[in-house]
Amino acid sequence: MNKLGKIAATAASATALLALAGAPAEAAATAYNTRSVTLTGAPNAGMPNACVTREIYLATGDYKWSQILDGARIPNRDIYIAAGWYTWNDCMIPYNGYYNQHSWLSKSGSPTATLADTNKLQLSGTYTFGSELAPKF
Repeated sequence: MNKLGKIAATAASATALLALAGAPAEAAATAYNTRSVTLTGAPNAGMPNACVTREIYLATGDYKWSQILDGARIPNRDIYIAAGWYTWNDCMIPYNGYYNQHSWLSKSGSPTATLADTNKLQLSGTYTFGSELAPKF
């Protein structure tokens, strides 16, 4: 390659690096912990909980944590999360004649965060439940 070609190649590489360096970082995506379950219209407290659990690495930041029950996204809360690995649990808990939905987020060495819908959910049929963590910007 001649000297002019080398200069042009170097300039093109430098321009590409500057373009990459100046590009904004892609926003973190919303994370989900969900599953579908068939619930009976006549639950009792002796029945097992329906749960879903996952391990997830979360970056430091502010998040909106919302429970999911089919299309609904309530209750929710703002939560600050320190970076690290978390165990994320969501459960439908049967009581006599109704369910409650509970969510937990735990990290070794830190207190467990909770989110609960304590309304008496009288459900029958198949539902998708769980929770989502959406980064706040």
